[in-house]
Amino acid sequence: MILFRLTIDWEDIKGEGGVISIFAKRVAKGEPLTIFGDGGQTRDFIYAGDIANGIVHALTTEHTNTAYNLSTQTETSLNDLVAIFGKAVGRELHPAHEDAREGDIYRSMLANKKAKASLHWQPEVSLEEGLRRTVAYFASAEL
Repeated sequence: MILFRLTIDWEDIKGEGGVISIFAKRVAKGEPLTIFGDGGQTRDFIYAGDIANGIVHALTTEHTNTAYNLSTQTETSLNDLVAIFGKAVGRELHPAHEDAREGDIYRSMLANKKAKASLHWQPEVSLEEGLRRTVAYFASAEL
């Protein structure tokens, strides 16, 4: 048995739960972005294809009966995320800020050293490239 702990993947196509899909859909449509709080909140964003790749690597490992974190092991603030979105689409973005939402976690990141060593896996898609792909998807999709 293998247990996976995942960080934030951003390919929630309906845009209901994740900041990446919500922002990507809005950027693709040219709509304004809103950050709740000061934007210093951090998340460890990982491309869904990298998660799938980690799971494939786990199918052949001898290192079972354990848990692995599939993550980038990188904290990215929401303010930095907006800047990276802007870089990915070639324009500067200026989000509005509203009051923080009660219960939101301020910092989140998982260490991936064990997955790298035991599964011979690592994330391959950069945040900027993943955002570029995601915005392109939303720009071409009829959702």
